[in-house]
Amino acid sequence: MSRRRVVVTGMGMLTPIGNTVASSWSAAIAGESGVVLNPYFDTESFGVKICGATKDFDVAQYMDPKEARRVDGFIQMGMAAGIQAIDDAGIGAHPDDSDRIGVAIGSGIGGIQTIEDTHSTLVNKGPRRVSPFFIPGSVINMISGNLSIRYGYKGPQHCNCDGMHIGYTQYWLWRTHDSARRSRCDGCRRFRVCHIAYLCRWFSFDEGPLHT
Repeated sequence: MSRRRVVVTGMGMLTPIGNTVASSWSAAIAGESGVVLNPYFDTESFGVKICGATKDFDVAQYMDPKEARRVDGFIQMGMAAGIQAIDDAGIGAHPDDSDRIGVAIGSGIGGIQTIEDTHSTLVNKGPRRVSPFFIPGSVINMISGNLSIRYGYKGPQHCNCDGMHIGYTQYWLWRTHDSARRSRCDGCRRFRVCHIAYLCRWFSFDEGPLHT
């Protein structure tokens, strides 16, 4: 079995300093900070009152607004970064070999806001008021699931949930690379939700690109 190289062919970013790769990179090299006073909840009783928040994010550029309302913000942002990476690579759907293309994603914790809100609903209003979209709107594999549905990918899916997820980037590149080497798939979209996406393709030393 020949060895294959992992090649990053597309990138996407949704960060506190920009909503695209270009804007995030420009802000980073200019030394701009994305840290602001926390706009999400009252921080009066907290010792820390700042956070790195995304700004001016328009989910309608990436998802149908009705569908977006059914999922947590982390899924919205993961979809945005993933779609950017796929568009950047210029690959899109591959209907002829969709079962050979997989998606790998990761998130530090998943839909914590939706989980917290649903818990409050359950306690204060009872189980009948809990949304049927609670689970599909909060679990981390719904980013890979929704991206796979959008582009018709039917290959392996990997979902990692870990508080130190950024440190596992090399591990997950190995996992997706291993899937290709073992012929489980020929390409894989690998996304880590902070919310930065890399789209990776595998190339054979002898055969060249597996897809053009």
